[in-house]
Amino acid sequence: MKRSLKLTGTAALAAMLLVPSLGFSSPGDGDLKVTSDGEEKRFVVTFKSESLPADVEQMILEAGGEVTYEIGEIGVLEASTEEPLDFLKAITSEGDVLGVSPSMEVTLDLPEFDFDIDEGFAGGDNPGVLDPDESIWESGWQWDIEKTTQNGASHDVHSGTHDVVVGVIDTGFDFDHPDLKDNIIGGPEGSRTFVPGTEDSWDNQSHGTHVAGTIAGNGRMKGVAPDAGLKSYRVFNTGGAQQIWITDAIIAAADDGVDVINMSLGGTRVKGQWFYTDPATGERVRLGNNQAADVVAYKRAIDYAVERNVTVVSSAGNSAQDMSNPRKVAEWIEGNAGPEYDVRGAAWFVPASIPGVITVSAMGGGFDTDDRLAFYSNYGNGAIDIGAPGGDLGPEGYDAADDFKFLVLSTVPTYMDGQSARGKDVFGENGYGWKGGTSMAAPQVSGAAAAYISQVYEETGKKPTPRQVQNRLQQSAERVDTPGYSRHYGHGRVNAYQALTR
Repeated sequence: MKRSLKLTGTAALAAMLLVPSLGFSSPGDGDLKVTSDGEEKRFVVTFKSESLPADVEQMILEAGGEVTYEIGEIGVLEASTEEPLDFLKAITSEGDVLGVSPSMEVTLDLPEFDFDIDEGFAGGDNPGVLDPDESIWESGWQWDIEKTTQNGASHDVHSGTHDVVVGVIDTGFDFDHPDLKDNIIGGPEGSRTFVPGTEDSWDNQSHGTHVAGTIAGNGRMKGVAPDAGLKSYRVFNTGGAQQIWITDAIIAAADDGVDVINMSLGGTRVKGQWFYTDPATGERVRLGNNQAADVVAYKRAIDYAVERNVTVVSSAGNSAQDMSNPRKVAEWIEGNAGPEYDVRGAAWFVPASIPGVITVSAMGGGFDTDDRLAFYSNYGNGAIDIGAPGGDLGPEGYDAADDFKFLVLSTVPTYMDGQSARGKDVFGENGYGWKGGTSMAAPQVSGAAAAYISQVYEETGKKPTPRQVQNRLQQSAERVDTPGYSRHYGHGRVNAYQALTR
């Protein structure tokens, strides 16, 4: 099937947005950006068939648009136009078209933490400063991995192999990081970028490198599966990504044969019906048949991966919302997409809410404190599958300069001094830093999944299905606030040791 990137210079430049951090945008945070330059607008178009019509480029051209991106494997494309009303009227009249949505951006949006990076350790109680030759893992700094691996016990049972690979759809990797490079399959050449204007998957932001370390770091620090394989699928530079790039990356990772996909990313989307009103004439056009094209595209991509035996893991989101009670989004759409757009439906978190995805909420804890839902984490009955450490700034009432220790420590690019400033003070060298978010929780689960798949494959010569992996992780999870299902943590906190031994 044909997959191609056709962004023109103007559209590509407009897509390269600069925003400082990664996670979920909540309604009102402006994660809808549907214009690319001036009056030009971009739309996602899904077809009834999960393949593109042979004459699709001519169809789009005659409707007054230009194809800018194609994902032939699932019958999805993106098109730009300077005459949106005429284009939408023409394209929605085509019998092959299922639906149309504004082409929307996923922005980088970690929760905010209030601490001074230069404040030091005064008044705190922590493992202390290390020399560059000392093990971070053995020092006690990695409370999150200790919880997930039961103090490293899972490493002794099974730590993963390169026969099992986790594809990280994110900002890229530091391919030379000493704690990662031996586990990155194929090095830089074995990974991919989907960001227009880039040629490789090197990390310019730090988020992807941090996620990779939690999954399979193996050096001074340890990940959940320190011998598993890693591949990078870069969809962010330092800021935003078009959703269609992420959708394409899912397809590419599945085609590459990865075993787990980690998506510490997402946004709020519309599950319902879009409308466009021409600002000049007031004429209103319905965009398809009650199936938002962007949600359909995500679902098809996830189905494509699951059918190829890929376990898909996603963060739940950082907007502290109850995902089981999505609120109406008409006001949100009008405030963020512009007055031309109207919607009938409800907010939906993607990819977290897509069937087939293991959705992970974030927990705080560690350093002799109780497990707790992180203040920013989304939650909800039936919406969360499992919880995992994602970090916060300590339990209520904690007041010391070392509160950053309750965040998640992992690898960051060695060539980015700003991302390593506190880590260098503590560990004597660049390459380590703290972050918090459901973005940090999802890779805990991906690492546990990779270790379990590796164990089963080594013992039986066959890899378990995504459903079998999810069932094992849920059945072996540590119950936290209730003996049954929890609206905060789903089936409980992930426990890699119990997943490997039960």
